[in-house]
Amino acid sequence: MNRFDNVAKDWESKPSRVQTAKSSVDNIKDIIDLKPNFKILDYGCGTGLIGFGLSTETNTVIGMDYSAGMVEKFNKKANELGFSNIRAVQHNINEQELPQNEFDLIAISMTLHHIKDTNMFIKKAKDALKTGGYLCINDLVTEDGTFHDEHKNEGVEHFGYDKDELCKLIENNDFELIEYKIVYTDYRNNKEYPIFQIIAKLK
Repeated sequence: MNRFDNVAKDWESKPSRVQTAKSSVDNIKDIIDLKPNFKILDYGCGTGLIGFGLSTETNTVIGMDYSAGMVEKFNKKANELGFSNIRAVQHNINEQELPQNEFDLIAISMTLHHIKDTNMFIKKAKDALKTGGYLCINDLVTEDGTFHDEHKNEGVEHFGYDKDELCKLIENNDFELIEYKIVYTDYRNNKEYPIFQIIAKLK
């Protein structure tokens, strides 16, 4: 059992997590015309704050997460709300492929910094998207390694991201950048941690 399994049941009790997701979802809806038949992947879905925020009565949302506890909480919530078009499955991006040419939008929120090979994820996301599909990344601007102080950086592979370096990786994988924007600022450890959102479209 990893630490995310342990905290799954109380994950949404932290206001900053909820607000980060809400700010991200609101910005996606402002920028992207979410068609009724969209198939959406919420990668590193946690308990579904992004996925449920993007779900409608007619689209399909798949959540994927390494943590069995998060997936269980996600699916329990979907069942309790009576949502038949949204579900989550366990997935390890380091060892498993994603479905090919399947999604209209992939969102990954506060998860990329837990994945060692950033380019590998972007490449797998590219292969999983339909032509013209969208990749939406929410994560930390480069920080000093104190954001996860409470957990001694367990499972953390990157202390945030440099805008130019990440944007270049995305463009090198045949994406057109639509927007880079700070959507939320988290306050902890007496510091400010800006959280960006990148929205890119597969050419």
